[in-house]
Amino acid sequence: AKPTTAPAAQPTPAAKVPTTPIKLGYLTPLVGVFAGLGGDLRDGFLLFFEEKGNTVAGRKIEIITEDTEGKPDVGLTKAKKLVERDGVKLLAGIISSGVAPGVARYATEQKVPLLITNAGADALTKQAATPYVFRSSFSNSQNTHVVGEWAYKKGYRKAIIIGADYGAGWDHAGGFADTFTQAGGRVIQEIWPPLGNPDFAPFITTIKTDADVLFNFAPDADALLFVKQYTEFGLKGKIPVVGGWLTTENIIQQEGDAALGIVNGYPFAATGDRPQTKAFVEAFKKRFNKDASPQAEFGYSGAMVVAKALEAVGGNIEDTEAFIKAMEKVELEAPRGPIKFDKYRGVVNDMYITEVKKVDGKLVNAVVDKVVGVTQFWKWSPEDFLKKTPYAELKGKWVK
Repeated sequence: AKPTTAPAAQPTPAAKVPTTPIKLGYLTPLVGVFAGLGGDLRDGFLLFFEEKGNTVAGRKIEIITEDTEGKPDVGLTKAKKLVERDGVKLLAGIISSGVAPGVARYATEQKVPLLITNAGADALTKQAATPYVFRSSFSNSQNTHVVGEWAYKKGYRKAIIIGADYGAGWDHAGGFADTFTQAGGRVIQEIWPPLGNPDFAPFITTIKTDADVLFNFAPDADALLFVKQYTEFGLKGKIPVVGGWLTTENIIQQEGDAALGIVNGYPFAATGDRPQTKAFVEAFKKRFNKDASPQAEFGYSGAMVVAKALEAVGGNIEDTEAFIKAMEKVELEAPRGPIKFDKYRGVVNDMYITEVKKVDGKLVNAVVDKVVGVTQFWKWSPEDFLKKTPYAELKGKWVK
């Protein structure tokens, strides 16, 4: 795949900028397995614009939120409603890697910019990149490339990978397995529970006990159940757990001491010591009376991206080509750290390795390491990475 570029365009003169409110469509799941993170994603987005008085570049911002339910068909229907009935000028949000591809195709067909603030399906800003699709959060394997290399450096050599059996699970587990095996480690078992799995016991009882590390990607409600059952079956302390999204702030206190010691790779850590991080965490807690998860930051920083691009075009989002050009050039200091886009419109940002610890009686994702300026292609060039077999096609092939 080659990155595509929107045609050059000159911003419309300020005198022609409409004065009507700018309608933004926000897609997020508010029921189902992703509901907790979906609510955080929405709330972070809303918080930023509230802080701006819901006004950017002299124009009022109107945000219309729709519940995707985490289902591809529902997500696409809601996207069409937002564009065709509500007249939004930009689509944003989306938690699920299952929902995102259909919405991305639709947005591209309609020539409506889409800013994905969570869903990490690798192909969206790699093989399937288009001028209309941006992602300010992460690509799935971008998180776990870092974790795989970190695990090998920690001395682990034999890994089990467990992943929710859909696109995000394949990408997250694949990113970990790729860098772990490239470094010299070996995957000895793959386990693929369905998304929304009601009981992990049938899968946990098959775990090979001669492994020295276990990687798991399970989102939100699935993560909560897995972490608890892993301890109930006596494996905690025997095989260390690393993962993606296993201990997000919306579930970590419910997981209790079963979460202690779990390591994750995140683009945002609420325990970070940056002034911007602390200010955001405090503001989110004050506004919503809950702790800021990475998804809360993804919503907030996504709104920052939209606002900066709007300011660059004087509020004229109706000039789609100029607005897209402005989006491509966005660089800013988000709560997580500096972010910008690569030529495929995927985010470049720092990555944090966190370990669950108890601080003042409260479970937190404490930062234990940081890697600066991580791209979705890790240490490969985009050209070399795109020659590799997609991780979705390597499910079931990591055990050698």
